[in-house]
Order: sequence, then structure tokens, then C-alpha cells
Amino acid sequence: MKSILNYILVSFCLFFAPIKGLLIAVGVAIALDTIFGIFKAIRIKEEITSRRMSNIVSKFVLYEMAILLLFAMDKFLLGEFFKIWFEIDNFFTKVVAIILIFIEMTSIKENFEVAFNVNIWKLLKTTIQRAKYIKNEIE
Repeated sequence: MKSILNYILVSFCLFFAPIKGLLIAVGVAIALDTIFGIFKAIRIKEEITSRRMSNIVSKFVLYEMAILLLFAMDKFLLGEFFKIWFEIDNFFTKVVAIILIFIEMTSIKENFEVAFNVNIWKLLKTTIQRAKYIKNEIE
């Protein structure tokens, strides 16, 4: 019985092997968001509760399971449909992973702005304007 369970576990791991990079990328994005969230809470002296920390586990499980289920759907249902327009394997899974990472990056940006009381877009705009000015001065 133990060997049958091992075969099933190895089969699942091999089936999901093509998307291990996506799973790692989403996991890293969640971890970075968590780190920036804790840093923001410490910086603005906000209370860190176990309830809020447990939300991280549920978010991690939800995001990772969503990618796993979307990969199965992409493999068996949507793969041929998307290959008509795109020549990218697992297109739908990759798009959803990008969306999830973008959501986490937006949360990281918000935490950074609150922690340091700075507007990143305004700072970026000022930097670009300075770069254009320096370029014009050089020319």
C-alpha cells in the first residue's frame, strides 16, 4: 500500500513539474508581500495579530491551489483552444500567475508607500524628468 501511495505522489509531482517555476514565483511574491507588510506594521507601530498572520497561510494555499487547478484545466480543456491563437504552452496558467504576482506587487507598493510616506509614481516621474533634463544638457 505504501508503494502505491509513493507512485501516486510521484505521479502528481511529475504532472505539475512544468509549472514549478510559476508556483515558486507566486510563493516568493507572497513572501515579499508578507515581509513588506510586517515591516510597514512595525514602522507605523501597528499591531501584528495572529489572525492577520494566519491570512497569509490561507492566501498561499488559495493561490497555489488555484494555479495547480488552472494548470490541469489548461492541460486538458483549454490548451488546444489557446494554441489556435498563441503558441505558448500553459498560456492560461501563466496569465493567471502573472495576475496574482501583479496583485502582490501592488500590495508591496502600497506597503512601501505607507511605511516611508512616499509616492512611488511621483518619485518615478521626477526621476524621469531629471533624466530627460540631464540628457538635454549633455546634447
